[in-house]
This record gives sequence, structure tokens and C-alpha cells, in this order.
Amino acid sequence: MADNWLVYSLAEFRELIFACFRVAGVHSVVEVGAEHGTFTRELVAWAGENDGHVYCVEPQPGPEVLALSERSDRVSLLRGRSPQALLELPATDAYLLDGDHNYYTVVNELRTIAEKAREASQPFLVILQDIGWPCGRRDFYYAPGALPEAAVHPNSFEKGVTLDSSKLIEGGFRSQGQFAWALQEGGPANGVLTALEDFLEEHPELVFANVPCIFGLAVVYPKDASFSEALSDLLRPLDNNELLQRLEENRLRLYLRLLELQDERAAEQGELHRVRQEVDAARAQLGETMGQLAGREGELRDLRAHLANIESHPVYRALMLVRRGLRLLMAPLRSLRRMP
Repeated sequence: MADNWLVYSLAEFRELIFACFRVAGVHSVVEVGAEHGTFTRELVAWAGENDGHVYCVEPQPGPEVLALSERSDRVSLLRGRSPQALLELPATDAYLLDGDHNYYTVVNELRTIAEKAREASQPFLVILQDIGWPCGRRDFYYAPGALPEAAVHPNSFEKGVTLDSSKLIEGGFRSQGQFAWALQEGGPANGVLTALEDFLEEHPELVFANVPCIFGLAVVYPKDASFSEALSDLLRPLDNNELLQRLEENRLRLYLRLLELQDERAAEQGELHRVRQEVDAARAQLGETMGQLAGREGELRDLRAHLANIESHPVYRALMLVRRGLRLLMAPLRSLRRMP
């Protein structure tokens, strides 16, 4: 499957994330969207080495996340949906947001984090994934029914996205029923980057760096935080880096082409399966016809045997002799009829 070729996890940014933690003096972190625990496992190891604690928010935690929460006192699992779940947690030093990638969820996560930090009078660090394509300007929903109706754009669980179309297409990058895309890209209240930009307009005291690869990573922090200058120095070489942008577009186009090739192969296999079914049906019909012909041949053999029996019967032979005699007697009469 093409999913095996898709690089998407926050774990791919591990070195950068932990460097940000060191610069910002992070000891407590909330991870929103643990999924299968790929990065949770590394966060727990980090917490053990740095006297830290991880709060994990996940409505449907996988076995690895459950196991980590049971065997480590460095992680606290909160089963629930963000942003509501964030209200139940204390203010922390850092937040990793990689949950439901839609405007409503993200803008309210950010607002909740900012309010909790204000109440605690402490700075905060937010690391937010998926600000690039395809979620930057298009909502993505795991469970649209769990959101307020007015916050959900018309969407599809079946169709997919591609770089060269703002509308959904048949094929492309799609979920096969696991999540939904908004039908249209762009416009108000649509997408993760739009949510971040609207939030930053509300909070001019904050800045962010954009690491434009692996679907785009935003690092958000206060301008006046004690770690702001050092963190800016760390992120500056990566912020809106044009080389990373080109590499990301190339990666995405290669992945989309892989999906196209898989779809073409699936179509060919489907056509081959259809042809095989037709051949099997034709073979079955041929077998039935051959069976019918074999039955007719048997009947013909029986008729021939019956006829042979008749021709060998004495009565039949006598009748044939009488018939021959009558023909001989009638021959002179036919000759007389032809005379003038």
C-alpha cells in the first residue's frame, strides 16, 4: 500500500522538537493526537531523561499508547476530544497539536492554550503540524458529526485531493472511509493554516516559524518569552526555507504519482478479473454445450444401432425384395406412358 511510503508523523521532527524543548526549558508537554503512539514513545523517553511529564489527549488510543500510560508514571492519558479535553489539563510548557486538522478544532485549541497560559501567567510553546498542503487551506475531519454543524464544510469520505485542483477528485490522496475532506479548498474558516493566521491576528504578541516540509510544521511562541531570541535563532535557517518547500512539493508529487500508479494497477486488475470471469463463464457455457453435443452423439449412435437392427431384420429384407420387384414390374408401364 502507498501508506507505507507516506512520511507524516511528528516523530520525523524529533531532533527539532527536542531542540526546541531544550531552548525553551520545557518540562511538561501536552500531545494532542497520539494515534498509534509513534511519537508518544519518544516523548515518554524524553520525559524520563529530563524529569518531565507528558499529557496525552486521544479519543481512541491505540494499544501502544494504552501500554505506555499503564507502565510509565511519566505519561497521563486523557481519553477525549480536543479542544474540550484541554480544559481538563493544567497549563503546560509546550503543546504538540496533531489531532483533527480542521479550522474549528485548531483555532479553539490555540485559543484554549492561550487562555490557560494567561491564567497561569506563563509563556507557552506550540508545535502544530499540517499547516501546509493539503490541510493548510482545506478542512480535514475524522468525525464531522462531533463538531458543531455550522463549523463543518460540505465534505466527502470517498473523494481525494491533488495538488493541481482546488476541488476534490476521484482518486488522489484519500482516506478510503477513514476521514473526510472539505469539498472546496480555501475561503474563510477553512484549514489549519487559516486557523493559525486568524489566531495570530488575535494575539499579536505571538510569532511563528514555518518549517515547510512533511505537511508543514509551525512553531508558535511569545515574542517576549525569555527563550524567544534563542528559539528564533534555532528556527531561522528552517523558517520558510525555499529548498525545503521545493523538496516537499517534489515529495508530494511523487507520492500522488504513486497513488495514480496504484489506481491504474487496481483498474487493470479489475479489468483482468472481469475478463477472467467472462472467460470462465464462456468455458462453463462451452462445457455445457459440449455436454449437450455428447448427449446428441449418444442419441445418434443409438439411432444408427436401431436402424442397423431394422435393416438386418428378415421382414425388412423381405420388404426390400418386394419393393425391388415392384420397381421391375412398373418399369414397362412407365415406358408405355412415355410413348406418343
